[in-house]
Amino acid sequence: MTSDTLVPKFSFQQSLSSIFQWMPTCALIIDINGNIQEVNQLAIQFFRASTKEDFIFDKQNIKNMVIDRHRAIELIELICKSQKPVNREILLRRFDKTIAGADMNAGLLPDNPNFILFQFTETYSQSQTILSELSEAFRREALRLKPYLNKPGKELLEEIIITNLLDGITTNKPTRNEQLIVVGEDRINQISKKFPQLSNSELIICGYLSLRMSIDNVANLTGKTANSLRVAFHRILRKTNLASGKELLKLLETVK
Repeated sequence: MTSDTLVPKFSFQQSLSSIFQWMPTCALIIDINGNIQEVNQLAIQFFRASTKEDFIFDKQNIKNMVIDRHRAIELIELICKSQKPVNREILLRRFDKTIAGADMNAGLLPDNPNFILFQFTETYSQSQTILSELSEAFRREALRLKPYLNKPGKELLEEIIITNLLDGITTNKPTRNEQLIVVGEDRINQISKKFPQLSNSELIICGYLSLRMSIDNVANLTGKTANSLRVAFHRILRKTNLASGKELLKLLETVK
């Protein structure tokens, strides 16, 4: 074996590394098995990592970063098969365990089809977070009135806090022309077979939870408040007749 055969993983590193680092979007390069080989500075910021080494050692495969691992596998297979750029809306899990919705553009490198370039642009603006924080602040302030209300007033306040009425605060949040499809139809069908007594909206909530997403993550994604989702979760739990929320979550996480 000659020294010529001992080429680095990326022959493009010498000629294109500076261009890659200066790309104006979060960018990663992976091999066709999903293993992350290179990231630029914006990717480190986007995924809230400390250094490139955090990426390589802690999140070394793109399949671990996409919320639905099976969808990530299908995506890589599609890119390799079509050999054309693929555009998708996708959910990603960051290092601080938050969820990011992103527009994804990915395609094979023209000079090396064994590697794929991924670019991500976050799709949910900071105003979503701000509105959620305002909603929670209003909820806390409203609860301060409770000691000063008579019984009917307390009951009305409780109804406002527990139900989805407070979600009206966020009705002016930025909207997208097309809703991000997170929970696949096949996943919903599997949950429906396990719990045919659940409504469509309850099945969708269970779909999010089956992807190991927290209530707070689901709230940020859907625009609902975390408290209203917790109320919905307890309603679902009563319908399933399971002993505890942990038992329900454990069962949902078996859905593939």
